[in-house]
Amino acid sequence: MRDSTIKKLLVNLRSFFTTNIKRRINENTDRIARLENMLDQRMTTKYHYLHLLDYYGRHQEEAKSYQKELNYIQHYGNYCNFPYQPVPMPENIEYGFDQEVQLPYVVHQNKKLYFKTNQMPEVALGMYKNYIQTERLLGTDDFDGVPHQYQSPRIKVADGDVVFDIGAAEGLFALDQIEKASHVVIVESDPDWIKPLRQTFAPYSDKVTIIQKFVSATDTDTTVSLETLLSNVNYDSAFVKMDIEGYELQSLISAERVLSQKKCTKLSVASYHKQHDAEEMKSFFDNIDFYSEFSNGYMLFHLYDTPEPPYFRRGVIRGVKKEK
Repeated sequence: MRDSTIKKLLVNLRSFFTTNIKRRINENTDRIARLENMLDQRMTTKYHYLHLLDYYGRHQEEAKSYQKELNYIQHYGNYCNFPYQPVPMPENIEYGFDQEVQLPYVVHQNKKLYFKTNQMPEVALGMYKNYIQTERLLGTDDFDGVPHQYQSPRIKVADGDVVFDIGAAEGLFALDQIEKASHVVIVESDPDWIKPLRQTFAPYSDKVTIIQKFVSATDTDTTVSLETLLSNVNYDSAFVKMDIEGYELQSLISAERVLSQKKCTKLSVASYHKQHDAEEMKSFFDNIDFYSEFSNGYMLFHLYDTPEPPYFRRGVIRGVKKEK
């Protein structure tokens, strides 16, 4: 009896230590992988930084077009997507973790903006600050150094607009416009964002539609075309913000017919994901008789393809049908 008890104890101890050793090995392996990934990213950005400075050092005439941006990254000492000085922000931004819904949040204009379940509140706050300080997504100011700003004095959300936030992620743009809009259509493909979006917009459920699909040129079980999105909503005036990881141009082309027919569809489209998106989108707008304008400033973006001259890209193109 005693031998049996001792054997069981030894088995349990062996199992305990084996499990803990495996757990610690896994934790250390994950930690090493994260550090290696950070190191790879730092080496990549450092390579791009040095390559960029070398190129423009040898092409002085081209450098004149981007002198402000080049001066900033030299001062910054590394490659960055937004080569401009961040704007200051209040220090007392309210943020935390909502125990009831098990989500982190940041308070934006007295409204809770929720983030993904697996993000720490401090990470959510950092993302929010980046959107406001560095990317400067919001507002309509017409000044230099805002390549990712969706609105301008001429093309902006007006009272009563239907707002389409396509590629919404956490939904900051939609939340910022919620009071102005008559209705908001949010389209986001990442399933991890759907719960936060539903919580953020729960107080406005009567005027918000959330669609979990990719936006592309066709309609399938997992995708919806821009043409279908716009055709399915009746409106006199709409503002369409679209930032969908490089599928913007083909989505626009697929919606040419409805864009030509609808009188007041204001568009704000990310033009930085691919090397030649900006000029091709500008040509598209010209062909359908749309007035178009680019956001001010440039972006350096290298996640989707290998950078090549001119390196600097236009961040957003905005368009609206010309008045006859």
